[in-house]
Amino acid sequence: MPAVAQSGESLGPLQAAIVVSPEEEAMGREFIAAARKQLAFIEDPLLARYVETLGRRLAGRLEGDTASLRFFLIESRLVNAFAGPGGRLAIFTGLMTTTRTEAELASVMAHELGHVAQRHLPRMMDRASRRQLPTTAGILAAILLGGQAGAAAMAATTGAAMSDQLRYNREFEREADVLGLTILTDAGYPAAAMIDFLKRLDQENRLQSAEVPEYLRTHPLTQNRLALVESRLRQYGDVADSPSLDYHHAHARVRAMFEGPAGGGAMAEFLHQAESEDPLRARAARYGLVLAFIKQGDHERALGNAAALRTDYPDYPLYAIVLAEALLADGQADEAVAVLESTEDKGDISVTVAYYLGDALMKSGQLGEARRRLRTALRRAPTDAALYKLLARVEGERDQWAQSFQALAEYHFLRDETDQALGHLQTAATHSADSAYLKASIDARIKEIERILGKTK
Repeated sequence: MPAVAQSGESLGPLQAAIVVSPEEEAMGREFIAAARKQLAFIEDPLLARYVETLGRRLAGRLEGDTASLRFFLIESRLVNAFAGPGGRLAIFTGLMTTTRTEAELASVMAHELGHVAQRHLPRMMDRASRRQLPTTAGILAAILLGGQAGAAAMAATTGAAMSDQLRYNREFEREADVLGLTILTDAGYPAAAMIDFLKRLDQENRLQSAEVPEYLRTHPLTQNRLALVESRLRQYGDVADSPSLDYHHAHARVRAMFEGPAGGGAMAEFLHQAESEDPLRARAARYGLVLAFIKQGDHERALGNAAALRTDYPDYPLYAIVLAEALLADGQADEAVAVLESTEDKGDISVTVAYYLGDALMKSGQLGEARRRLRTALRRAPTDAALYKLLARVEGERDQWAQSFQALAEYHFLRDETDQALGHLQTAATHSADSAYLKASIDARIKEIERILGKTK
């Protein structure tokens, strides 16, 4: 039945299932490949893991092909997020640092998942195609990414026409809000986080003379939309907005590593917040300080602060990792290996620990052990692009060129860069003459990717 707002305004039937056709999957790959040419996708293992974990938590109660969903983080000060074709969802660092809690960040991602579940983009693309407008991955990237990169690609008349056709209309925004509230609360977050963030974004937009935030351009915010969200809050029980240690540390990591040279203005804020009476914020600020010191090249203070954090909170794996990062920055690879090997295996974080351990082992000259650790981690996380990239480096250091190019191919494949993946596999095949098994494996993968690209029957 249609969902009905208190105002009596009816919405279309809402479905909480993910459906991605083979054609949409192909366009999703092309879309991300085009987007990578415009903006910087963050590959930091810890931040990638955080965004992926949050996305999977939100999608946990959805039905359908949730495994096809992909989550990305883009380095940009724009306050933006998008749901691209093929279940590709991305948030920008500007959005992450604008939110104040994990629930607020989750509310935006839940809204984007609402667009995917309701198949809003495929429906708009179908409408545009009926009007004989070309729906290419490049034009989609320009529309959804926004900013200067998008504006440049919109110069063409067909691009501008497509832009008009592929903006979310008010009905779609309302549907994504209503379904997003269900997704958000099913994941254990308070529904009020969505209206809190939208109201603050709207108020800041009204108070500032700058341009409208990109997110409000692609997701128009009206007073009726705010009223609809607010009217539905009473349908959900009161849920405490529990502080998230991982969120605050991800927030600090973004600020320290991706906001300006050598930590920029984040350093002063970290120093101030490190004295906060809120223990969670103080810890995250101390963590941010370590990263800012590393970025500045102040190894002594980075090591001192990282060691103190790990001593004060020995059970939080991120502090072992950041101490290892400080040690590696100071050229102490053996010491970094020792720190990481002593870190307890705790669920999905163990894969990320394995990445940093593999890096430390490689830098300490223990190439065979680095290879073993990375391959073990890949059996647990076979879609982790960062692990494949590091494995390619390790195999290259071992002069195992076939395996190096093979791993590099998987890295590009997971980045949706299928043409590059195919090229690296073909190069790997030229180095595999000494192993019939390896050559057969590479040849089989070439044929598989060629089928994906439609180059063979």
